[in-house]
Amino acid sequence: MRAIRVFCMFLALSSLVCSPWHESSYGKEASPPGQEALIDKYHEIERELKESTSPIPFYLESTENNNVSHGDIYGILHYPFDTIRNGLLVPANWCEIVLLHPDIRACTYQKLRHRWLINIYNVKKFSQPLGDAYHMKFVFPASTLKDFYFDIAFTADVGPFSTQDHHFEFEAVPVTTGSTFIHLSYSYGYSSWGAFLMKVFGSGKVGFTVTGLDSYGNPVYISGLRGSVERNVTRFYLAVLAYLDTLEIPVEQRFEKRIGEWYDSAALYKKQLLGMEKEEYLIYKRQDQRNQQRLQGDLNDEVRPAEGLLFDGKE
Repeated sequence: MRAIRVFCMFLALSSLVCSPWHESSYGKEASPPGQEALIDKYHEIERELKESTSPIPFYLESTENNNVSHGDIYGILHYPFDTIRNGLLVPANWCEIVLLHPDIRACTYQKLRHRWLINIYNVKKFSQPLGDAYHMKFVFPASTLKDFYFDIAFTADVGPFSTQDHHFEFEAVPVTTGSTFIHLSYSYGYSSWGAFLMKVFGSGKVGFTVTGLDSYGNPVYISGLRGSVERNVTRFYLAVLAYLDTLEIPVEQRFEKRIGEWYDSAALYKKQLLGMEKEEYLIYKRQDQRNQQRLQGDLNDEVRPAEGLLFDGKE
């Protein structure tokens, strides 16, 4: 029955012959290339996701070439497509999501003419304070929005470790009435010096891709820049899950629930994702939230000078 629903969904997306979407205004438009590619990817990895023995099934890919690291993570979220789309198209909600990442000290958002700017304060090590954070400025446009597909992207020209061209993207299509197939990707370019710095700070850390077995038959995981991008994209994926899982509880309880859930989910992959104990993480995140609220309050109260409207996305 599930397979029939999925096939029906595919037909609906391309020709709208299945009744649940027959009245949609999307029927006269061609499917955007990203939508078709995402549907194809769903069919390619559907069985692997369903048969996964991982506590939180996801499918992860990464590449490293031409001085660019790229990570992609896919999964089926058991939430309606509209719930995910309506929540993640709001810039302020992304600040609630990314703050769960251990190496992000704060996030703020602001409207500049026709676009949003998301400011992310990123540290090189979890224990570093806000004052040591690198201020990344992401431009937040919605690139594609359709009845059965949406795709949003953040871009930042520069980042820490002499990196550049940061690109963060999230796209989704409905699978059934109550579930959605999502793809989250993160990529950035780097110089030789930046690669050296990232390897130094990431020494001893690994990702998820298995590159072989050690002498005891245990898996050997990818390290270096691919390991780094795999860790980061997975941390953001778990943050999206924690955000969605807490939408139905009272607003004043959400943050505590989210940071607890994020840590517990990450602890399932402790070798890759965690370098701190739970109580330490919770203490830091509570402080991060206070700093984030203060910074956002300052932005809300500030009367921006005219030249600020001409911000070009660079430091």
